[in-house]
Amino acid sequence: MKITVDLDLELREAVALYEREQVFVLTDENVRQNCLSIVQQTLSLPENNILVIAAGDENKNLDTLSWIWTQLSNRHATRHSLLINLGGGMVTDIGGFAASTFKRGIHFVNIPTTLLACVDAAVGGKCAINFNGLKNEIGLIKLPDEIIVYPPFFATLSEQQFLSGYAEMLKHGLISSDIDTNILLSFNLDEFFANISKPIITDEIGNESVNPFLENFIHMLSRSIEIKQYIVDQDIEESSLRKSLNFGHTVGHALETLSLHKGQALPHGYAVMYGMIAELYLSVAKLNFPTQKLQRVITFMIENYGKPSCQCKEYELLYDLMLHDKKNLNSSEVNFTLLADVGRPRVNQIASKNEIFEALDFLLNL
Repeated sequence: MKITVDLDLELREAVALYEREQVFVLTDENVRQNCLSIVQQTLSLPENNILVIAAGDENKNLDTLSWIWTQLSNRHATRHSLLINLGGGMVTDIGGFAASTFKRGIHFVNIPTTLLACVDAAVGGKCAINFNGLKNEIGLIKLPDEIIVYPPFFATLSEQQFLSGYAEMLKHGLISSDIDTNILLSFNLDEFFANISKPIITDEIGNESVNPFLENFIHMLSRSIEIKQYIVDQDIEESSLRKSLNFGHTVGHALETLSLHKGQALPHGYAVMYGMIAELYLSVAKLNFPTQKLQRVITFMIENYGKPSCQCKEYELLYDLMLHDKKNLNSSEVNFTLLADVGRPRVNQIASKNEIFEALDFLLNL
C-alpha cells in the first residue's frame, strides 16, 4: 500500500517490468471522465488497452465480468500482463476477480479513486461480483500486486461518496481503540471538504508542501488502512480475527440489498453506518457495550448521515436477506460481529429474530 501525492512516480514503478502493450487499465464511465487522464499522462497506453465498463454496483455482474474476460482475450493479454483497476470498489472488486481468473491469474494493481475503495474494497484481497440478487455472492480472495492511493482523487467525490468511505474508517476505529474512534468522531469534515482540492500549497517564497489539513487526513487514512491490513495479514481466509471487519455489515448488507431491490440504491457506507447502530444496540443488549459510546456514534450518524428510510413491513425481507449472509455458520441463524466495548470485537454472535427486529426498531425510531 502506497499513499502518495506523486502518482506519476508510483505508476512508473508499478509498470516498470511490463511491456507497454501488456499493461491494461480497467475503469468505469465516471472515472474515465474524472481521473483517467491523470493516469494516461504517465502511461500513454494504446486506446485499445483501456477497458471501460458501465458505472454502478448493479453492473458488477456476470455479464460485465464476461465482457472483461473477452476484451482481455481479444486484445491479446497474456499470463504476463498487468491489469490496473482504476476506480471505486465496484471496479476493484470485479477487476480483481477478472484478473485473478483470466488465464488462471494475471498481475493486477488497484488504484482506488474513492475513499470507500481505499479503506474497504481495494484492501484485503476480496474480489467478487453480485449474483442472483445478492451482493458479492460469487468471489475469491486474491491480494493485488500493489495498491496506490492518491488522495487528490477524492476531490472528484460528492460529499455523500466521501461519507460513504468515512463510515468504513469509523468502523475500523470502533473495532480498534477509543483513541482511533475519538479522532474520527472529532474530525472536522467541513474543513476537509474545503481543503481537499488544494493538496499542494505554496508559501510566499515559492516553497511547496502538502496541505497540512490534507496531511492530517492522510495520517488518519493511513492508520485506518493499517488497522485493516494488520487484521487481514493475521487471518486472510477470514477464519477468526478477520470476521471483526464484518461489524455493521450483517444489517448493513441487508439494507443495501433491499435498497437495490427497490431501485433506490443506498451507498454502501451509509448502509454500514446504519448497520453499526443496529449492531451496537445488539452489543448493548448482549455484551453490555457502554450506552454513552453508542449515543456518541448515534449523534455523529444523525448529524452527517441522517436516518435510514425503511418500514417495519420490510423487516421480514431484511431478515431473509440476513439469513443468506455469507458470514452465517448455518442457514437458520444470523451471525454477527458485535462489540463488548470499543476495541473489543466479538465474532460469531447469534441474535434471534425478535432481537434483530428490536434492533431495527431502535434504528428506525431514533
